[in-house]
Amino acid sequence: MSSWDTYVDNLEKGLGQCKYVAILGKSGDSPLSIWAESPDKSSLNPSHAELLSVAASVMKEDNSLMGTGLQLGGVKFACIRSEPGVLICQGKYENKDYSLVFASTGNCLLIGFNPQAEVKTTKVREAVEVMKNYLKEAGY
Repeated sequence: MSSWDTYVDNLEKGLGQCKYVAILGKSGDSPLSIWAESPDKSSLNPSHAELLSVAASVMKEDNSLMGTGLQLGGVKFACIRSEPGVLICQGKYENKDYSLVFASTGNCLLIGFNPQAEVKTTKVREAVEVMKNYLKEAGY
């Protein structure tokens, strides 16, 4: 278990009740890489190439995502809100609303996903942003 797995575990079991979490990052000029992700990918199973591509767009604050949306793990998401360092997306699959939140510290990107209607996007966002702020204060 890496030290990053603790952060994944916190987002899965804490306030956001995320069913899928990924933490991606870069150090200096190195390319973006996956630092940790949920071991259980039954609710969302993005490929590493998909994750890295979407993460690069989000970290660049690519506003074209607001018009085109994004595809992750076979699910199409509409990007409904973009703020500095945060992208909020919602998807529909099997007649359920899915919540997907991205939050960037500049050096790392947190992704939180929850497919359960009873867990609102605001809960996922709050949990992911609390973690983002913690990591940013820690120098990430």
